[in-house]
Amino acid sequence: MNPNQLADRYFDCMRGRDLEGMVALFTKDAVIVLPDGKEVAGVASIQGMYQYIMGANAPTPQPQATITGPNAVAVEIEARLGDGVSRRTANFFHLDADGQIVRLSIYKRGDW
Repeated sequence: MNPNQLADRYFDCMRGRDLEGMVALFTKDAVIVLPDGKEVAGVASIQGMYQYIMGANAPTPQPQATITGPNAVAVEIEARLGDGVSRRTANFFHLDADGQIVRLSIYKRGDW
């Protein structure tokens, strides 16, 4: 899977609340670096994190801009909450040779 396909698939899984599909995008030893610097490491922990997010009925992120490299893709995201507040983040996906996520770094804009 190329970086753009990976990003599209990732957001399809988020929109569809497809936990199994989401987890399949990550390598077994993948790491997610959260905006506060904490890390979620390993596919079992990543699955638990997404299970919580999807179960909490979190807003669906809408991709805004994408920058693609040979083994990486960065996506700016906007999410509108139920109260109309907009939050922006950026996801940096780092892929292995097979097109799976080995590291996902998430950054946020503003103080929320």
